[in-house]
Amino acid sequence: MKETDNLLRENSHDRDISEIVATITALDHPSPSLLRFTAFVPGSANNPVWAEANVAIRLYLSEEFDDATRVYTVRSFDAATESIVVDVVQHHHESPMMRWSDTVKINDTLVLTGPRPHFVIPEGEQAALFLDDTAIPALAAILDQWPTDLRGKGWVVTDDPAAFDELPSIDGLELNLLAPGSDPTVQPLAQQAYDLENPETYVVWAAGERDEIKSIRRHFRKQVGLEKDAVAVFGYWKYNTTNTQIDAVRKENYMKMLSEGLQLENFDDLSLEI
Repeated sequence: MKETDNLLRENSHDRDISEIVATITALDHPSPSLLRFTAFVPGSANNPVWAEANVAIRLYLSEEFDDATRVYTVRSFDAATESIVVDVVQHHHESPMMRWSDTVKINDTLVLTGPRPHFVIPEGEQAALFLDDTAIPALAAILDQWPTDLRGKGWVVTDDPAAFDELPSIDGLELNLLAPGSDPTVQPLAQQAYDLENPETYVVWAAGERDEIKSIRRHFRKQVGLEKDAVAVFGYWKYNTTNTQIDAVRKENYMKMLSEGLQLENFDDLSLEI
């Protein structure tokens, strides 16, 4: 790997993260917007973190794909076969990950780092969920371990109803499908957040386009007054910006933070000017 691609590969960030060579064992297209791959991850059965909800990995592509790196959610993990299932959302624009998706074959190898537990639903009595199609795999992993006493509502923006229909049905959780708009200035998830009745009674989980997720966080933290721990949000992507550009800004700011003696806990990704 190039040094510039070793984003946030410091000891304070990685802790128990391992670098692993995984092998692709199955490929599927469960819906028009998804490439689903299964990969054998040697030694994963010895690490219980793989079985947690919403675990993230970073994929390291080869020189053929610009040495790009991308973060993805583990949709499911099977300890018996030491296998992970990962969904790659397919888009219509050219990118290293889309080129990889077009050419990947069974028995190909792939370098990854992980597992890294990502944010889950905050503790509370009812949850409000806001996400687009890039976060459907993360939500699916969370729903597989959904607390039995948690109720809630959720809104999912995608133009692929089949991907939405794959999500598990949970008693007490109402999920709503929203169609994406053609105008990037329109924020359908944020509008649902603004219209939510009795918002102070919810905890919040949201993931998707950065600017819209920032609006949702600002609404629940500033206007509604929820505590920081009650709002778990993350921006997966940004309009007219590549993930390579986003990672470069993240690395620059993280290294600056380290030079000032701060730790990962002080890193607020959504506060970055991207």
